[in-house]
Amino acid sequence: MLFKRFRLFLFIIISTFFFGADFYYPNLTYGQPAAAAANLKGRILLQVESKGEAWYFNPVNSRRYYLGRPTDAYNLIRSLGLGVNNKNLAAFKLKGPQALAGRILLQVESKGEAYYVSPLDLKLYYLGRPLDAFNLMRSQGLGISNKDLALIPIFQVEPIIGGQTASSRSVKFNFKYQNSPYEISQNFSTLLYEKYRNLPKLLTYKSDEEPVNLRDSFYGLFLMAQSGDNALDELLLSLKAAAINNNWSDDKLLEFTLALIQYIPYDSAKLNSAGDLNNNPYYPYETLYLNRGVCSDKTFLAVALLRKLGYGAAILDFPDINHSAVGLACPLEYSVNSSGYCYVETTNYFPLGVIPQSINSGQAQSAASSSFSNLFNSSNLGKTEIYQKTGGKIYEGVSSIRAKVALLQNTNNEINTHRPIIEALNTEARAQEATLKKLKEEMDAYMAAGQIREYNNLVASYNAQVIKYNVAVADYQEKAADYNQLVAEYASQIKEFFQK
Repeated sequence: MLFKRFRLFLFIIISTFFFGADFYYPNLTYGQPAAAAANLKGRILLQVESKGEAWYFNPVNSRRYYLGRPTDAYNLIRSLGLGVNNKNLAAFKLKGPQALAGRILLQVESKGEAYYVSPLDLKLYYLGRPLDAFNLMRSQGLGISNKDLALIPIFQVEPIIGGQTASSRSVKFNFKYQNSPYEISQNFSTLLYEKYRNLPKLLTYKSDEEPVNLRDSFYGLFLMAQSGDNALDELLLSLKAAAINNNWSDDKLLEFTLALIQYIPYDSAKLNSAGDLNNNPYYPYETLYLNRGVCSDKTFLAVALLRKLGYGAAILDFPDINHSAVGLACPLEYSVNSSGYCYVETTNYFPLGVIPQSINSGQAQSAASSSFSNLFNSSNLGKTEIYQKTGGKIYEGVSSIRAKVALLQNTNNEINTHRPIIEALNTEARAQEATLKKLKEEMDAYMAAGQIREYNNLVASYNAQVIKYNVAVADYQEKAADYNQLVAEYASQIKEFFQK
């Protein structure tokens, strides 16, 4: 839902002050590693003052993970892995890039073989079987004291009782992808949620430094993460693990990620209580923590995740209908108004690139259309405005989605072509049945009156009519069976397309 009263969020502060949310609220402490520990990111740390327990210091979220037994360690490092194609992996064989120091790489175009990029020399080490991987990673280990290790927070260290603790909330995201159900659980800090909730959700600037585009700058506020917020990185780790297990491409991972967002419950109560206005837009962390949101809330979350996945993204606004959606970088010929961005709905499940033709109380409706010729037409949404444009990878799957729509449209056209034929055959069979019934009534009357000659004279006509009727019925039944099968296939295609 857009913000009709946009000016309510724009305050010109004449007095000079530092811009930024941390100016208003002091940073909370979330156990970030000290400067000395920061240099250890990506290393395997051995707890030498204990029993030599091994920990992996994840450079993505600055948390340490206990490696445990060989099988546990093997499964853990794979779940934290970054998928790379064969071409890039071949380029990294001699030496990986500094940006990947300490990362786990998974050869997604093969059998998902895992490699460890050593922070010491940037060489790739094949992790092999669980025991081989465990021994190799321990051989790469660095001894660390308990005191120094304590400076690095443990991933999800808080005990969970009944799904949550006093300072955390466990959220289950239930959604469907490719018509199969999925569930991803994640813990969120209540303290961090409260910090986001209490941030001033308005754009402030000095009177002599007005932004070039106020709405673009305003939206940018909600795409900036606060200190200690690694929620999106942690969510992507879970999503990537599923992608690796299913050998999905980057585009499939993208679809999987957006499906999760589309299935986050739409917060109708939020709008109903504010007269259909989103006077309290959510940061992505709030949307995940609450597991609900309206179009703008879910769009902010989607754009933030798309950027982390490396895709070009933007925010599409439709002020005429008070609606927001995601702009996903795609081939120009498929994009909205030749903008380079395809439409992605977030308030309900829609295949990427498909534009809803009905939006009710802010939520797109996915009822099957009798015509599929308008599923990529944005004109019914009114004026289109694009904000927060970023470049990146292009989603290529839209051509496949358009092919599915073409198949649906062809099937629908075929049904419409056959329907009058079936109706005509049905009418003909009923006409033959009426004629047959009339002849039978005349014959019965002759028989009752004892007029045998007249009765016998009608027998030949009656038998000929029976043959004509049976032929008409057989023709109708054959064509009707084919027609009903076509209708059933069409219903199945729609169910699969819209994940009903």
